[in-house]
Amino acid sequence: MLRRGWYLAQMLRNESRTLANLRNRQSRQLRSLLREAQARVPFYRDLYGARGIAPGSVNTLAGLQSLPIVDKAMLRAAGSATISLDAPADTVAINTSGSSGEPFRFPIDRHYDQWRKAQYLRPYLSAGQHLRDKVLRLTGRPIRQLPWFSNLGVLREWRIHSAAEPARIVEAWERVRPDVLQGWPSALRSLANHCIEAGRPLTPAPRLVFTDSELLLPDTRALLERGLGSSPIDIFGTFESDNIAYQCALRGGYHVAIDSVVLEIVRDGKPVAPGEDGELIVTVLRNRTTPFIRYNLKDIGRLSGEPCPCGSAFPLLAVVHGRTTDLVVLPDGRQCSPQGIFARMNNFADTVWHYQLRQAASGQFEFLIVPAKELSTLERQEIIDAVRPTLGDAQITLQIVDRIPADPSGKRRLFISQPPRVS
Repeated sequence: MLRRGWYLAQMLRNESRTLANLRNRQSRQLRSLLREAQARVPFYRDLYGARGIAPGSVNTLAGLQSLPIVDKAMLRAAGSATISLDAPADTVAINTSGSSGEPFRFPIDRHYDQWRKAQYLRPYLSAGQHLRDKVLRLTGRPIRQLPWFSNLGVLREWRIHSAAEPARIVEAWERVRPDVLQGWPSALRSLANHCIEAGRPLTPAPRLVFTDSELLLPDTRALLERGLGSSPIDIFGTFESDNIAYQCALRGGYHVAIDSVVLEIVRDGKPVAPGEDGELIVTVLRNRTTPFIRYNLKDIGRLSGEPCPCGSAFPLLAVVHGRTTDLVVLPDGRQCSPQGIFARMNNFADTVWHYQLRQAASGQFEFLIVPAKELSTLERQEIIDAVRPTLGDAQITLQIVDRIPADPSGKRRLFISQPPRVS
């Protein structure tokens, strides 16, 4: 806990450093990581050796781009070869949620475990959460009791399952009377819908609302502000990297935590200019037990060419578009993002509580709707018409359902290509 506090103090201090200072620190960490990985991790030693990359020949941010990009499938296939030969005996196991259909387990050392826990806390405290605030978190991994340090009145966090009935969440809120609400956008969307429909706002109103782990779309942001009384502050991260980019209190772009990661935006393996979309490639600087070097997150994003008005020197990720695997296949074989559909659903905030697009087959889609009220034939057609500009001549079936089940992880995806059974 003391080490975590020390790391957290360093991270908060880093937010006020100059970009030149941050880049120098990042470069030193990167050189050390690459040197250790190539010497002590069989996977990277063999991967780089097969491409004629000599140990120590890559030691700069620019040189990093000459290394091959890796992904989850490659690391899973390599098994224990991805683990450092110097890994300590008392490692901590990290398990991904498996919501992508590819669960992943890997060890980390305890020093890095404390770093990543500080890395997790930083965005919340940086945006205005206080150490003594009471937090209610909606999550797929609830715990039954508070950690020991909560008894001292710091980092007090109560957890409830993200799939819990909204009325139960409201009861928990009124019992605990938290200051801060955290959760996945889909879970908070259900809660906001309930508060609006029941005419029962959260009491007391949350001072801050944070979202993470799922794509936060404009219609969901507007709904949460309306139903929960606060526009959410969004945080972007993964199990492999933890929180790597986050909004500040201005709620604009996402500050890239360059004291913890190197983030690249590439298309066809080559870097793109600020303002252009590409795949997010991350190098985690502190994880030496199971290194992630040029790891493809399979997310699409875009860097901003402008700094944040808040004054932070951290580079700004303008937007995160979602998973590269979450692409719609059109009848002519082309692929595109479903984001155009989701953006237009903002027009139906008063009539639709939840929605999910499912690709049943090439050129065939099911659009599941949980309505806020009984929909007329005209209103149903308007929803299909909103989908049509993206899907073109595809067959679209609108289904009115009472609920859209969450994944086993507790998340409720907006688009899936392999639809589960609806009950």
